[in-house]
Amino acid sequence: MIEHSIDAAFSPKGRINRLAWWIGILATAGAGLIGTALMNADTFDESVNAVPHAPTMAAFLWAALAAYVATVLTLKRLDDAGRPKWLGILFGAAAALLLAGWGIGAFSDPFVPPATMGTMWGLVLAMTPALVEAAHRPSRARTLP
Repeated sequence: MIEHSIDAAFSPKGRINRLAWWIGILATAGAGLIGTALMNADTFDESVNAVPHAPTMAAFLWAALAAYVATVLTLKRLDDAGRPKWLGILFGAAAALLLAGWGIGAFSDPFVPPATMGTMWGLVLAMTPALVEAAHRPSRARTLP
């Protein structure tokens, strides 16, 4: 069971159904948010030269892992639903750019009006079609080899 879960989360090959995608994406989002909040706490030692409003390295790496797993799950789900792979690639690229912006401290407060926040929300919107397709489409019929 654990080997199957690890393979489902880290290998972009294969297919998963809608229920498995929902469970995986919600678990990944929850673990990503909780882990990032815990690792970004003031108890983690920061360097004197740390960038203000940027996350700690541990929080950044944990968020990167969560973004990777969410991208893999979405790619598999889109494959299972018979949707184009470019939606999943767009999802992964937008997630990577969001992560990079957050890592350098550009997206520290999502509700302030500067241009960087417009960029952040634009990237979130770029991820939306893949999520909608993954959540909405039924699975393709399986063909036996």
